[in-house]
Amino acid sequence: MKRRQSKRSRAQSRMWRAWVTAALLTTPMTVNVASPDGAAATTWRVAARGATASSQMGTRSQSTSPLTDIPVANKGRFRPARRGCNFLPASALARGAHPSPLPLGRCRVLEIGDSLGDDLGFGLYKELGHTPGLSLLVTDKSSTGLSASWFYNWPQHFKKFLAQDRPNLVVMVFGANDEQALAVKGVSQPFGSSGWRRAYVARVQRIDRIATNAGCYVLWVGTPIVQPNGYRQGLYALDKIYERVAASTPGVTFQPSWKLFATESGQYRGGAFVNHRSDGLRLSDGIHFNSTGELVWGTFIARQMAAIYNVRIGPRAPKTIDG
Repeated sequence: MKRRQSKRSRAQSRMWRAWVTAALLTTPMTVNVASPDGAAATTWRVAARGATASSQMGTRSQSTSPLTDIPVANKGRFRPARRGCNFLPASALARGAHPSPLPLGRCRVLEIGDSLGDDLGFGLYKELGHTPGLSLLVTDKSSTGLSASWFYNWPQHFKKFLAQDRPNLVVMVFGANDEQALAVKGVSQPFGSSGWRRAYVARVQRIDRIATNAGCYVLWVGTPIVQPNGYRQGLYALDKIYERVAASTPGVTFQPSWKLFATESGQYRGGAFVNHRSDGLRLSDGIHFNSTGELVWGTFIARQMAAIYNVRIGPRAPKTIDG
């Protein structure tokens, strides 16, 4: 397992993020303001855990129609060199073929993203980090995204990570900070406008193709439902963009997470019964996850990775919502 320690502990970063997020959420939000993800920019490859759980059982807010949690993939041919790894997406198999899952082999998985990506990265590390044959490399950077390339240029840094780590699969989580205007040929395009959508779709396509051109599969994990209403609507719109781009890009699979953390009626929930015990899932900002929520998300994505790429892997100590 490869780790890179951060200059700042994960607990400290989360305390700062929670404080800034709480401050931003005291004012009304609309979909064309920047995301409330105010952590100091920090890169780590799994640092120390430390966050206070916030159980918000029964919290209800205006619903957005939930996405299904069924993965969406392009069925076009994409067969990168295996390099000892047996990942083979079900979407690439002949119609009607249902082969038995393969042994993992020796695989390298790179997880990247923003602060929500960090939450997933920690969950995946706890659930898959000790899997024989699997090298899990977690590189997330809070307060970043695909919109503000002036602050952190993900395509540029991503190319370096790919050359350095040579992963077979890249797991991506973006969107937490992308509800903001984009400059297109010197003109500011408001979030959600037609000009903004064209520019943002191009950025999503670019980062997908950087990965596939390097011979990697991409598992783009959708954002989970969140509590702040305007922000939630923006994330839902971003998820639909990620889904459509995945459907048109060979080698890319979009895996939604929205429904996983919603009630049966599509409402946000901050807590649930997990492994038959009542527990919190989210922090007080209604956006990020506590340690239990991270493990639930990590368990779900670990199992989806096994199903999507037809290999025998599984979470070490699974946490599942059962009520």
